[in-house]
Amino acid sequence: MRASIANPLLVFIAGSSYGFIVPVIKAAANIGVFPSTFLPLQYILAFVAGFAYCLIRRVRMPRARSLLQMALLGVCTGFTSICYYTAVSLLPSALALTLLFQYVWVSVLIECVVERHLPTRSSVIAIAIVLVGTCFAAGLFDGPLDHLDPKGIAFGIGSAFAYALYLYLSGRIATDQPTELRTTMLAVGGIAITSLANPAAYATSLGDAHAWIFALALSILGILLPTSLINYASPKLSPGMVSIMASSELPVGVLAAWAFAADAPSPLVLFGAFLVLLGIFVKSWPAISKRSKG
Repeated sequence: MRASIANPLLVFIAGSSYGFIVPVIKAAANIGVFPSTFLPLQYILAFVAGFAYCLIRRVRMPRARSLLQMALLGVCTGFTSICYYTAVSLLPSALALTLLFQYVWVSVLIECVVERHLPTRSSVIAIAIVLVGTCFAAGLFDGPLDHLDPKGIAFGIGSAFAYALYLYLSGRIATDQPTELRTTMLAVGGIAITSLANPAAYATSLGDAHAWIFALALSILGILLPTSLINYASPKLSPGMVSIMASSELPVGVLAAWAFAADAPSPLVLFGAFLVLLGIFVKSWPAISKRSKG
């Protein structure tokens, strides 16, 4: 397969694998297994797989400072998992996904504050489209909102901030290190933050076969597969193309929850999800256009 087709497809598959997290969490919640009980196991399994691969490939260890920096990225992803998984278990799938995708404007905010510059016109337009889409996806036009859990909404917004911080730091921290080492140390940071968030998880989940099954599924869908695919393909693509192809998480997550968890969104909610995707396209278009002209 030609690289011009294969690399975008790999990023699309990576985003789609994130989308299948939603029905897995819904299935777990339906039998009384909640994210807090298996989150540390997810990162432990990812660490074991990554560490074994590093040993097989004889990956050279960098200085301790680089290892700690990579683990810091894992703290960000671990906190994202805590917030996002909780939001998915408490809210309709489409809303939880849409709240995570607020990272679009949060990322712009972080860049503006840290790098001290105003947002571009395309970013402002994209943010406006995303916010309007969020209003639709939240069900503001479907009727009363008293069925929505405020705790779930708070965790959903928290996942967007944590993920935006991860995206910002991942392009600046230890970028010269091998993919397998970055994934392994990311798992170390994830283990640390999820264990601190709920140390009792080990007592309740180590002997629970269901918890191990869900942890294995999420370690593959949420860490090992998408991280490997994105790290392999993204250097060969523009940042805009990566953002667009990875946004497959939103439609795939909504459709997967609909198909496997009977969590059907209304037409207005679907329209809101479409607007969020449109906002991502608008934000990414300048980078794609510049890359194609170059």
